[in-house]
Amino acid sequence: MLFFRQRDYHPILSDSDLGDAEGLEKSTPSAVPMSRLSKIATFLAITCTIFNLVYLAYMAIPYLLHREPDLASLPRPNQFIGLERINYTKHPFPNVKMATFAGVIAQIDRSRPKYVSPVDPRRRSTYFGTVSPEDRNVLATNQISTVMQFRSRDFGMEWCRLKLALPDSARFDPSDPNNEADRERNWLLEGDTSDLEVWELEASQWIDPRYLSYNTRPRRRGHIFSFRVQPNSTHVSREVRCPADKIATFEIFCVSPGCRVDIWQNKLQPPIGLFLEQRSSL
Repeated sequence: MLFFRQRDYHPILSDSDLGDAEGLEKSTPSAVPMSRLSKIATFLAITCTIFNLVYLAYMAIPYLLHREPDLASLPRPNQFIGLERINYTKHPFPNVKMATFAGVIAQIDRSRPKYVSPVDPRRRSTYFGTVSPEDRNVLATNQISTVMQFRSRDFGMEWCRLKLALPDSARFDPSDPNNEADRERNWLLEGDTSDLEVWELEASQWIDPRYLSYNTRPRRRGHIFSFRVQPNSTHVSREVRCPADKIATFEIFCVSPGCRVDIWQNKLQPPIGLFLEQRSSL
């Protein structure tokens, strides 16, 4: 007996079907194996990418971890070599006084302990570039106090006192329609200004105002003076020793709840606002 293997039946394709099948086979791309050169190029590209990422991280990490050097803490050279050997009994030192303006003026707000006040509030852009005036705001209320730092200058001028000058010619009148919105070099008093306190702070180096807030403020060392501020008057504190080339740090604070002492000052003469007055200690 013969056994025949059964086969599947396939219909015979017509000429048009054969043409379509050939076109389909031609349009279907076949997988081409990657050549050795392509593998090498891909490997090099991946290697270069990894190298660039590692190099970028290597260059960025020191920049991120970099801290600006504390230049203010470096010892300053003696500018007055030999002056201490002069006999000042035979050569009297002139009885002169000089005004030293604050190198740092910044506000801290006890109602917003983390708030950092603007460092350069009157900076503006002009056609010639950025202009940064020396105008600084001394503001004292029951919530806001001003931190001021002075560096005592010159040789033998080591008796200092704080001086507050409020000439009537520089009074700011907010009710005057002729006043510009941007206050210039002037002062304004509001409320009970009979008790403006000045405290010495524990800071012997320059404070960076970009990071100064109520939480980061230096500790108070002691009470220096209390001003009874009056318009069109000049007030002075008691004298304290201020060694040459040293930094003194003060906090100005208003005690009364409704008090507001608001002064815009700069280095122009005659001085207005709060500054350090030095006289001879020889």
